[in-house]
Amino acid sequence: MVGVARRGAPELLKDLDRLLPLRDMELLLVHVIDNGARGEIGLARGRLLPRPIPPHRLRTIGDAERHGAALALDEAAGAAASLGARSETVVAEGEPGRVISTMAEARGCDLVALTVREDRGAERAGPHSLGHTARFVSDHSPCPVLLVRGRRPG
Repeated sequence: MVGVARRGAPELLKDLDRLLPLRDMELLLVHVIDNGARGEIGLARGRLLPRPIPPHRLRTIGDAERHGAALALDEAAGAAASLGARSETVVAEGEPGRVISTMAEARGCDLVALTVREDRGAERAGPHSLGHTARFVSDHSPCPVLLVRGRRPG
């Protein structure tokens, strides 16, 4: 089983298929909602406004995030199917690096494939070229990790 984190999944799957043909493979397509970001929004809002975000608003935000994740994973599953792979999709919540590493171990993944954040392009090569999630997964994954940099336009 190959675990694929969701950001840019259709493009990542095409790149992965060139390196490791995906026909008849089993893929685990994962989108992790970083619920810590909601807390950060609440803290920033608290500095500006006297009241916290109402619980019904937090539920609405969470519902929108889960809906967006499901749509993105449906697109990724379609891309996987077009390459001849079987896939399972999972929407999870938590700190992305921890969730991906834990899920890779629990599901017995043979490889985790991630895209490198696009805002950390080639001009940022070196130790700061990876975001927190890619760095955490590369340090803590129980299996090999393939980091794929997005193609630059032109």
